[in-house]
Amino acid sequence: MRDLRIEKLAINLLKHSINLQKGEKILIEIIGMEAIPLGKELIEQSENIGALPFFNIIDHEILREILINASKEQIKLYAKHDLERMKDMDAYIGIRASTNTAELNGVPKEKMALYNKYYTMPVHFEERVKHTKWCILRYPNASMAQMSNMNTEEFEDFYFNVCTLDYNKMSKAMDNLVDLMNKTKKVHIIRRRN
Repeated sequence: MRDLRIEKLAINLLKHSINLQKGEKILIEIIGMEAIPLGKELIEQSENIGALPFFNIIDHEILREILINASKEQIKLYAKHDLERMKDMDAYIGIRASTNTAELNGVPKEKMALYNKYYTMPVHFEERVKHTKWCILRYPNASMAQMSNMNTEEFEDFYFNVCTLDYNKMSKAMDNLVDLMNKTKKVHIIRRRN
């Protein structure tokens, strides 16, 4: 059965968060298999817009195994290919749904430093952040619910209630406040005590 909350979230991400346009290329990158339903919905909604979706699925258990013994040359080659793909993209959505947020623990610090220097910096911070429209989000799962001290169903309801709001409507509702703030030189905040 199709979850309409996922459809609404995908539409919010594409239309509000990154303003995806017809003909643009988008990379949808997923960490964690639980995010596959949102990945599929993003692909479908991107195609409905007339954009060209591409995908990448990353598994941190596999990445950890690679990084433990990776050489600088190996990491640089890995980055080279992903950097070329990123240069072809107009937009990027990263979905994080790790079941264990500490999965990369155990990678030696010097290997993580090499990975961050030769992969993360050029691919993400130099190319994606500076040259694409992008959004990264966590996807609700048991791990995320646990960090919030909620059961999974309760956390999913909370998550989708927030992430599927009509953000364009909220933005318009704030226009008068933005105008007032732009005309204001000083603001005094008073804390009321009950």
